[in-house]
Amino acid sequence: MEAATDYARIEMSRDELAKAWLVRIVERTPPSELADLPVPWIANEAPPLIAEILDELAGGGGGENVSPESRRRARELGKMRGATGPTQIPRDLAALQALLVEALQLEVPERDPGSFAKAAGRLAEIFGSIQSSVAESLVEERSGEAQRDDATGLPGSAQLNEWMRIMVAEYRRYAHPFAILLVDIDGLGRINDAYGRQVGDRMIGAVAAAVERQVRSVDRAFRLAEDEFCILSPHQVASRVQPLADRLTSSVNGWQHHDGPRMTVTVGVASCPEHGDNAERLLQAAEEATYAAKASGRRFAVGAGGEKSFVQEPAQEPDPT
Repeated sequence: MEAATDYARIEMSRDELAKAWLVRIVERTPPSELADLPVPWIANEAPPLIAEILDELAGGGGGENVSPESRRRARELGKMRGATGPTQIPRDLAALQALLVEALQLEVPERDPGSFAKAAGRLAEIFGSIQSSVAESLVEERSGEAQRDDATGLPGSAQLNEWMRIMVAEYRRYAHPFAILLVDIDGLGRINDAYGRQVGDRMIGAVAAAVERQVRSVDRAFRLAEDEFCILSPHQVASRVQPLADRLTSSVNGWQHHDGPRMTVTVGVASCPEHGDNAERLLQAAEEATYAAKASGRRFAVGAGGEKSFVQEPAQEPDPT
């Protein structure tokens, strides 16, 4: 009850917090962009948004339970600020998060060891979920509401291009690295010819399911060409996604029988900034890595040019029995 009371005290000052948030946004906005600030939105919508965030925090929840209303309000802000660039919304939300952390530090005494740290951690989860929702909304809008792939339910190249734009911008602003894994499927054409397109689609669906099982919740998977997937892994470098590439290739190549329709996957890995700091170069590096892996009979490889470029050793074929 004491913690809930503290959060309620913060909630009572939500108007003051909204004003302080506006001041921080103004401080971080170039003079040429001040006329575009969504001042009426902040005056009307920021106080209830702050109240909803604090309600979620008081309830002990994390990012997975952020209310639809909070997401809606944040997406509205995203649409207003989206024209100024993909890094503007993260900056705005980061300013509000920092402000609320400072308020928590003043209003939530350290009654129990680690209580403030836990509250700040939950607040970070809440803001991470809100920011993800805003980014998804912006991607859908900028990609022209592009349809998802029928066979897998995954977004496609239009959405990938927008996510790459956001992640490259975040790297250039905050130096946040990210990795890209290009998953190339070999054997799909033979399956379609020998067993029919429906069987091929089922196999593609199985590969997509394997991808979604192996990636983290913050990673994003896409289907590109008919025989190609892509995974974006934020805050990662090439060396740290090697286990993901290994698990993915082992999973897909291991569950198939030799006496039935069979496909294999090869993964090319690249990361920003190790292999480039623009979308075109990173995709090219990942594609070159798939070629290198195939040419050497390996399951995955890292793009050339990085300090730790490598080709993974061949895996043992699964025992058909």
